[in-house]
Amino acid sequence: MDIKDLNKTQLILLALLLSFVTSIATGISTVTLLQQAPASVTVPINRVVRQTVEKIVPADMIANQALSEDQKKLLEDLKAIKPLTVTLYLKGEKEDKVLGTGLFLGNDKVVIASIISAPKEGEKYVVKSVLGEQKVSNVTQEKDFTIIELAKTDSVTDTKTDTPATVDNTTKTQ
Repeated sequence: MDIKDLNKTQLILLALLLSFVTSIATGISTVTLLQQAPASVTVPINRVVRQTVEKIVPADMIANQALSEDQKKLLEDLKAIKPLTVTLYLKGEKEDKVLGTGLFLGNDKVVIASIISAPKEGEKYVVKSVLGEQKVSNVTQEKDFTIIELAKTDSVTDTKTDTPATVDNTTKTQ
């Protein structure tokens, strides 16, 4: 086979192979030369290598450091948003399949950050959050996101204990 017959992919792979072989040969020759070099040459090289290598910080030292004010504020903001987050599932016989995640949009709507199609016949979508599991009544696709309307029920199932938990629907807006 002639080199003129190689396609672009084969040429790139050949270039990578040559680069790899060259770097191995360079490393072997450098180590061999440093082993044979006098101490007056190797001592400065070793000193430069030691000073340029980054020190690794143990994980327990990082954990003991105090958080900055910005980090504390971000942590508090994340704690405040957690109750608003939801996950949309396709209810299955054995296990539920995750379709997307999003945030509550009012009391009876959820916005999902991805495009979700309406459930097919026989499929059932549920939204799980800190409130438990809630049924989906309507799916509306927008350009870059999906709006999920939750079914208006007076109880949801607590996903941790599988027991009904009451929800106050008196303040829902239409």
